[in-house]
Amino acid sequence: MRVPKWTCMLLVVAVALVGCATSNPAPPDVVQVDADGTPQPTLPPVPAGKTIIADGQLVSPYPSLALGFGGGVSGQVLTITVKAGDVVQAGDLLAVLDDTELRRALDDARLALERARADRDRSVRQWERDLADAEQALAVAERALTAARLQYSDTGVEEARTALDRARQAEADAEREYNEALQAWPPRPSDMYYDVWQRAIRERELAEMRLADAQDAHSVGYLELQAREEDVAQAERALTALQEGIAPTYERAVEDAERRLGQAQEALVHARLTAPWAAIVLSVDVAPAATVGATTPVVTLLNLEDGLCFVTQNLSEQHIADIRPGQRAIVTLRAFAETPLEGTVEAVVPQVGEGTATDACFAVRVRLASSDLSLLPGLTGRVEIITGD
Repeated sequence: MRVPKWTCMLLVVAVALVGCATSNPAPPDVVQVDADGTPQPTLPPVPAGKTIIADGQLVSPYPSLALGFGGGVSGQVLTITVKAGDVVQAGDLLAVLDDTELRRALDDARLALERARADRDRSVRQWERDLADAEQALAVAERALTAARLQYSDTGVEEARTALDRARQAEADAEREYNEALQAWPPRPSDMYYDVWQRAIRERELAEMRLADAQDAHSVGYLELQAREEDVAQAERALTALQEGIAPTYERAVEDAERRLGQAQEALVHARLTAPWAAIVLSVDVAPAATVGATTPVVTLLNLEDGLCFVTQNLSEQHIADIRPGQRAIVTLRAFAETPLEGTVEAVVPQVGEGTATDACFAVRVRLASSDLSLLPGLTGRVEIITGD
């Protein structure tokens, strides 16, 4: 029996359709970047919504730091308590400096402070006594001034001057009466008038002396009053000066001694070198018994306080076009190949000075989720960055 030609053609088409239906689906597009080589500018751009795979390594977010004892201290290294590769926590002891001289300086500073405080306290006690004496001296001077003012008066001089005027008038009257008696007719006994006149002369002379004495006493009283006023002024000046307190040199001496004590205490603290944060020891830079200065590096640390991040470098702008901070990433380290680590793209950083004239280079930093693995900086691996659904 002869089969028609068109029937054979239908059978061939049916077989082809069945083969297409049973074939495997095409895998998702994956762009792999060889981070060890320089990206070629001729690479096609990465399609959106794909996975980017690149090599990289674990690094610290911070550069390494060489630590010394600091604080201006120097001396002989007594002990090194760590070695390269040790992981330390904040506050862990790294090295110890021979602190014999530092402790001696601290004792001297404490003794100097005690002496300065003792000198100040003695000065304060003496000042309190002097202040009380000055207050008492002022009170005595004021009382003496009051008495001098009460005693100083013009009354005595005025009374003596009035008495002198009367004596002079009495003398003139007695002389006139005596002369009249000499010229009277019939004559009168002149001896009696003469005696009266002479007594008047003596009374006038006594009045003059009394006035001179009163004037002298008045002058003395004035000088006494001035002296008492000066005593009060001096007492007030002395009290005012004392009320300002003890001499400032004592307080300055105490402050200087306190500052030197603080410096000595700080220097003793610096004799123990401790880790400022969680870190790994990259190197020990001096040996025990070595003499170091304030700036001599003793150990070099790499900061692990904020954890490690995975960094892949030399990605071209074609590869990072779809990479954004916050995207999910999976890191597989060669040392822990069976344990993928979850991560998140933290930053895309341009690498200044690298790349070609037509293609810039970038580094992608991936922040890893917490893990129980013993992760160390420098571990290499591969990251898969999920750029979309």
